[in-house]
Amino acid sequence: MAFRTIDLVALGPPPVDPYEPWATAWALASAFAARGDRVQVYHPDGPAGAEPPTGTLGVPVRLPLRRPGAAQDEAGFAAAAGRRVRLDADLVIRDPAGFGSLGLAGRRTGRPRTVAVARSVELHTFDRERASRSSPRLVERLDTWRDRRTVRRLEQVALNEADLIFSDAPELARALAEEYGLADRRLRPTVPPVPTLPSNTSRDAARSALEIPTDVPVVVAPMAERRAEPAGVDRACEAFRRVRPFFPGARLVVVGATAPPDPGVVSVPGRDHGTFALGLSAAQVALFAGRRPGFDPLLVSAMRVGCVPAAVPGVRLPVDPEGAVRYAASDDVGDLASVLAELLADPALCREIAARGEGQAARYLPERVVDGVDAALGTVGG
Repeated sequence: MAFRTIDLVALGPPPVDPYEPWATAWALASAFAARGDRVQVYHPDGPAGAEPPTGTLGVPVRLPLRRPGAAQDEAGFAAAAGRRVRLDADLVIRDPAGFGSLGLAGRRTGRPRTVAVARSVELHTFDRERASRSSPRLVERLDTWRDRRTVRRLEQVALNEADLIFSDAPELARALAEEYGLADRRLRPTVPPVPTLPSNTSRDAARSALEIPTDVPVVVAPMAERRAEPAGVDRACEAFRRVRPFFPGARLVVVGATAPPDPGVVSVPGRDHGTFALGLSAAQVALFAGRRPGFDPLLVSAMRVGCVPAAVPGVRLPVDPEGAVRYAASDDVGDLASVLAELLADPALCREIAARGEGQAARYLPERVVDGVDAALGTVGG
């Protein structure tokens, strides 16, 4: 394949935290660059992130924000990024699809092919957020109606501009098609790209770094956000508290948030890639107890290092993990504790589940996701 010029539009700089919403865009950029493509990523100007992946160039786009986070501001950023897209670009990718037009259709030098990655239906997100704070006042209801109309219009514009729209869940594709009348031929499945965490640390070395004995059961709980309540710190700690009497010396390593000083609990609040990798490398079981439903990239990272994921039902993968994840029957802490106890008591079961996870995790390698994008582009006219 000839090397190409590929521009991506992301909502943030190279991520320090693997849970940043724009981490997927940079994972795609890294995978394209690894194949020799010339890759630039446009992102809003602001606080510096990590170093860009090898072979990529981050391009901050200055834009005054009137209402940070509002659809109008994101549409303004899209237009500003579109003006920076290189004249020889072969492909432009927006992740997420976002709001507003890049403005590429009227270019004199020709329009590059455009891909949008839909991570949600933004209109539905808007509706859920406003439903919890409805107001009886006419003026406020009118403002909400105007904002909703703007969100819908700008999301439609972004989706209409794309040649192909990728989504990582069948229900999301159906919702997009129903809401915006999108043709099935423009909708394609994908999975979120999850880069491999930078770690060559053995289990014993990781435990030594965390001052944990090498001969005790260890559970890690990666937190999707720093705030303890939505991250589920309490649920993870309570599940561990219930099973610890049966496993003398067991440790729970809470990574990414501050945990209470309970017996056996090790709190590691750092949120960088290396800290999450250290926690996963040290453990046999990874506990996912967050309260926000959806995809958790560290679940895939756990599979890659042979750490068995145990999760509440809301932590989902876009494809059936085929037994590579042990799910609790419900969100009840008792059910989560039962799963945790079962795994800690049965090393053979852990080895069996971990073996399944290796193949499942390969699906989320950024290079595999990029292969899928290229294959889909090959089925549509250039």
